[in-house]
Amino acid sequence: MEILGQADRLPAHAPDGEEAAGAELERLRAQVAVLESERAALWWAIHHDDLTGLANRRLLNTVGPEMLRKAARYAVLVLDLDGFKPVNDRYGHAVGDAVLCTIGRRLSNLVDGLVVRLSGDEFAAILTEASLAGAHRDWTRLVGAISDAVAEPMTIDGNRLAVTASIGVTTGHCGPATMTELIRRADLAMYHAKTSRHRSYIAWDRQ
Repeated sequence: MEILGQADRLPAHAPDGEEAAGAELERLRAQVAVLESERAALWWAIHHDDLTGLANRRLLNTVGPEMLRKAARYAVLVLDLDGFKPVNDRYGHAVGDAVLCTIGRRLSNLVDGLVVRLSGDEFAAILTEASLAGAHRDWTRLVGAISDAVAEPMTIDGNRLAVTASIGVTTGHCGPATMTELIRRADLAMYHAKTSRHRSYIAWDRQ
């Protein structure tokens, strides 16, 4: 009778082995989800610019070569802002940062490819055939549209501001050179554009 009395006092729905295993499985799933989220956040932080949210040089070197291998035609450009330092000096770094973010958004809106902040006020992009749509049926028109978009005035903290860009471009198709070599060529073309402002803001690599 005493044993029966103790049994009557046991919980009516005591968890059995199956319920305990299910609870443990849910706990492990939640833990895995947290770890995957942390890993994704770490990957993003390592491969992106923390100011503009654009890809950084590390991501360019990681995914750029594969993008080029898959592209029948491609263009790689390097873009350096002109007139940015006076804006930064006069209005402060907060306004300068807002200018960089604005330029980053404009580039991302135009480029169906990879847009990169290399450093400071220097950007790069990989353009593939997917970028050639609508009015931008060739590299010249697309790069011209990028130049125009950068130069469009912007208003930040009540200040009407404008910067322009010197752009260097190199193009290719099938069996591309290394990412480092393509950036080097585009960078040299960009410096040519910067020192030849009486002719064009854009220079094309002819190698």
